[in-house]
Amino acid sequence: MKAVSRLTSGPSGPASPSSAALSASAPAVAGRPDAKAGARPRPPAYARYQAARAVALYLVVAAVGFTVMLLVSRHFGRAPEAVLRRWDSGHYLHIAQHGYPGEIPYGPDGEPKFSRLAFFPLVPALIRAVHVVTGLPVVWAGVVVSWTAASVAAAGVFRLVRAVGGRPGAGYACVALWACSPYAFALWVPYSEAVFSAALIWTLLAVLERRWLPAAALCVLAGAVRPSASVVVGTVGLAAGWELVRQRGSRRAWRAWAALLTAPLGIVASWLFLGSKVGRVDGWFEAERAWGQSFDFGAGTAHVLKDMLLYRHAGRAADLRTAAVIAVLVLGAVGVWALARDRRVPWPLVATVALAWVLIVGTPGSPLSKPRFMLPFLPVLLLLAARPLARAPLGVRVCLYGGGAVVSGWYAAGLLVLFEGSP
Repeated sequence: MKAVSRLTSGPSGPASPSSAALSASAPAVAGRPDAKAGARPRPPAYARYQAARAVALYLVVAAVGFTVMLLVSRHFGRAPEAVLRRWDSGHYLHIAQHGYPGEIPYGPDGEPKFSRLAFFPLVPALIRAVHVVTGLPVVWAGVVVSWTAASVAAAGVFRLVRAVGGRPGAGYACVALWACSPYAFALWVPYSEAVFSAALIWTLLAVLERRWLPAAALCVLAGAVRPSASVVVGTVGLAAGWELVRQRGSRRAWRAWAALLTAPLGIVASWLFLGSKVGRVDGWFEAERAWGQSFDFGAGTAHVLKDMLLYRHAGRAADLRTAAVIAVLVLGAVGVWALARDRRVPWPLVATVALAWVLIVGTPGSPLSKPRFMLPFLPVLLLLAARPLARAPLGVRVCLYGGGAVVSGWYAAGLLVLFEGSP
C-alpha cells in the first residue's frame, strides 16, 4: 500500500518546498501570460524521479488491463498471439515481415480494395528492427515497441501536466486515467497509437517550452507514424507562426521558421514513400479511398450518428461501441469548450484537441474506431479531471485505477475478439 501511495498521491494542501521549486524552475510555456523567453533549465533530479514514478504507475495499471484482456480472450478460445494479431496489428506485423504490396488492388467497379499501403511506415520499421535485434517473434516485438513507446508517452503526459502548472498528484492522475481508459488496449498491442502518442505528447511539450527545433523533429517523427499527424503539423505551424509574429526582427526567429517549414516533412515523406511502392505520387491517397477516410466536413459522421441515435441498425444498437462513439463526439466538443475557458491551459493544447475533433468528425470512415483515434489526444482532455481527482482519498484513487484497468481489459477482449468490425 505504501508503494501505491507513493505512486498515486499528490499534495492536497499547500505546495511543498520541492513543488514550489519545480514551479519556479518550470520552462516557459507558450500561451501563458507569465511565460518568459529566457533560459530553459534542465528539470531537477527529483522531477525526473517523479516522471519515472508516473511511468511505473502507467505500467502497473496497463499490466492489469493487459492481463485481464488475455484471460478473457483465452476464455473464448483465443491464444495470446491470435489476439495480438487482430485488425490493425495484423497489418503492421505483415508489413514488418513481408513489406508493402507493389500494387493497389481494384474491384470490378474500378474502385480500390483495402490495401496495406494505407499504413504509414515507422511502426512496421520499428517492429522489424526489434525483431531483428532481439530475435523475438515479430508479434512480441510489436508488443515491445508499443509498451516502450507508451512508457515514453506516459513520462511526457506527466511532464505536460507539470508544465501547465499541475501538481505531481495531478500528473499521476492524468497518466493513470489514460492507462485505464476504455480504448487503452491500443497502447498494449502492435497498433500505432502508442508510438504516435509518444511523438504527439513530446511535440506538444516542446511547443509549450518554445523549443522549436525539437518540436519540428518530433513532428516529423509523428508524420511517419499515421496520417492524423496532420493535427500535430497544424499545431506546430500555428504556434511557430505566432512566435514569428511575436519576435519580428529577432535573431532567434529562425528556429520558429525552421519549425514552420520542416514540420510537414514527415507526413509528406510518408506519402511519397508509399506512393513509390506502386509507382505513382498519389499512391497513398488512392489506397486510402478504400478505407473511406477522405475529409467530407462531417457529412458521413452525421449520417452514422443519426443512425445510431435512431437505432436504425439493431446490431449496432446492442453494441457497446455505439455509446462510446456518441460519447467521444459529444464530450469531445464539450471538452474543447471547457479547455478553452480554462485560462491555465495554453492555447496550443486547446488547438490540438480541437483540430483532432474536427478531423475525427470530418472523416466518415471507420465510425466505430473514432474513440480509438482520440486516444492519443485524450491526456489533454483528462487535464480537466486530473486536478480534482488528485485531491481524492488514496483508497478512492486505487479503486478507480484498479477497477478501470479491469474494465478496460474486459472491454478490450470484446473489441478484439467478440465484436464485429475493426475497433
